[in-house]
Amino acid sequence: METSILPQVPALLDLSRVDADRRAGLWVSTATTCFPGLSVSDMPAEVPIGQIQSIPMGGGSLWSILSAPAQVSYSPTGGGDDAASSISLLLQLDGAIVVGQNHRACELGPGDMCLVDERFGFHLQGEVCSHIVFLRMPRRAVLGRHPHLEHCTARGLDAEDPGAQLLRDTLTRAVQAAPDLREEQRGSVLAAMVHLLGAATAPRGDPPGEAPWRVRAALAFIETHLGDADLTAERVAEAGLDMIVTAPPPHGDEVTAIRRLVEEMSEAQTAIAGAVEEHTSVTAELSATIAEVAGSAQEVAGCLDTVSGAAQEKVAQ
Repeated sequence: METSILPQVPALLDLSRVDADRRAGLWVSTATTCFPGLSVSDMPAEVPIGQIQSIPMGGGSLWSILSAPAQVSYSPTGGGDDAASSISLLLQLDGAIVVGQNHRACELGPGDMCLVDERFGFHLQGEVCSHIVFLRMPRRAVLGRHPHLEHCTARGLDAEDPGAQLLRDTLTRAVQAAPDLREEQRGSVLAAMVHLLGAATAPRGDPPGEAPWRVRAALAFIETHLGDADLTAERVAEAGLDMIVTAPPPHGDEVTAIRRLVEEMSEAQTAIAGAVEEHTSVTAELSATIAEVAGSAQEVAGCLDTVSGAAQEKVAQ
């Protein structure tokens, strides 16, 4: 079993440099310090390996964990309401573990992946030595882009799916490249990984309680074209109409959800404008541009109602 996938990154813990009789205790204390709410049990008295490494990735972080067999349990310290909580994409490199959360469980072998949500408790059970890497991503960013993932944790991603393979290959390459990237580059990688989750976890249908496909489609269109100088409310409305006329008309909850997404984007754009004003000598021009986009986003909210009505009339005909 390899000892490090991040050789350039100093280890927070490396048991190879620790006396054998101190390894188990030091591993438990370090792991629980790095991850508040974590508890470790059933670790053997003789611990042959153990290493913890981490590197910041924008608003998240990338971790490499080399561990002896153990039972790991997690309970959210903020009672499940912590705004800073994360969703992690976990990749098994060596060994095997069982991941359990919210009455779901999956077994991971080398190359397998799953998601874990820190808002809820979870368990990791390893019967053999194991090496995992995981990317911690801001929970709000993940669920804002992929609302259905809240119900997809502790489910192994289909290793034969091309989208899952792309996600795994990208995460592996990101791990290898992360130590050589600048801080802003690592932030861009994190944002790209959040978006790429959709390639491997696209839902099939809309189970009860999950965001309808129209909400995801509308958000995807806006995000894809947000940097386009020609993006207008009319373009978004036309795209929405093209999608909707081929399906049943949207109901009120869907329109409300899309409006909420647009409003949140407008708030984010306003915050960006404020940050720009503090930082650069060309703030006037940039702020005006961002404000114009924010205004267009508000127009989208109004146009969506028009799109909904047009779709209903089209279906009625």
